[in-house]
Amino acid sequence: MKYSIIIYLVIAMVLTSCYKDNEMSLYGEVDCDTTTVSFSNDIFPIIDMNCTVTGCHTAGGSAPGTFENYAQVKDKVDDGKFRNRVLISQDMPPGVPLTDCQILHITKWLNDGAPNN
Repeated sequence: MKYSIIIYLVIAMVLTSCYKDNEMSLYGEVDCDTTTVSFSNDIFPIIDMNCTVTGCHTAGGSAPGTFENYAQVKDKVDDGKFRNRVLISQDMPPGVPLTDCQILHITKWLNDGAPNN
């Protein structure tokens, strides 16, 4: 009897444990309009929230490259490191990953030639 309770508890914990959440399963269809993507309205806010935090991609920061304006971001776009780290390796930004919608916006912007708009 004692062991059956433990087994039931373990099974209950396994069945209710963590799983990989994604926007679709949490919120249903997410409105992610990528018809018109601009650096100033869409891309820079993503970079500002995720890359220019203290100690990272800021002047004097620990990460290579400064992402405080378009020209600085474009340097990393032009050498391929931005696409590689953000979209292919997906190891940037560290910690909390970008949302699917943010990735779609960045992909669209890069595929459009990374314009300064």
